[in-house]
Amino acid sequence: MKIAIYGGSFNPMHIGHEKIVKYALENLDIDKIIIIPVGIPSHKENNLEQSNTRLKICKEIFRNNKKVEVSDIEIKSDGKSYTYDTLLKLIRIYGKDNEFFEIIGEDSLKNLKTWRNYKELLNLCKFIVFRRKDDKNTEIDNEFLNNKNIIILENEYYNISSTEIRNKVKNKEDISGLVNKKVKKLIEKEYID
Repeated sequence: MKIAIYGGSFNPMHIGHEKIVKYALENLDIDKIIIIPVGIPSHKENNLEQSNTRLKICKEIFRNNKKVEVSDIEIKSDGKSYTYDTLLKLIRIYGKDNEFFEIIGEDSLKNLKTWRNYKELLNLCKFIVFRRKDDKNTEIDNEFLNNKNIIILENEYYNISSTEIRNKVKNKEDISGLVNKKVKKLIEKEYID
């Protein structure tokens, strides 16, 4: 089975995130996508909204999609979340006979050398890299451009940010079209300071 792992803060999950999942399922022959809202992030300051809210939003969005599973593996974990540790746990759970992929943005690829055990990660899974409009100015390291385990997509840009959505909610502005209709009210209720 081809299993893709899509981790992120999803603070909150928006239409851009959903389009990435849809693209991967429709174009990359992926059998299952595991969405993992981060617990305590390793690369960012820990200013995330309540973990259970982010988890609830992700679960509601993909409730009827049999190919998508939302996992609390990092939220339940003590300490900081590292992709390497999470991947090892998932390989133990699902079995090493499966093929594993990590879905990341171009910005993450540019910082991949700062990730814990990034070389081992590249041996354990393949990286599916989505282009981001705001990341065209920095070059990708040649080590990654020529790596058979890194797949850089020519996807359309999904120009939405969770920060923008949180700011709109705070300012009582409409977020229609930026988030899934099923969770719009929940986001508006939960994301007010």
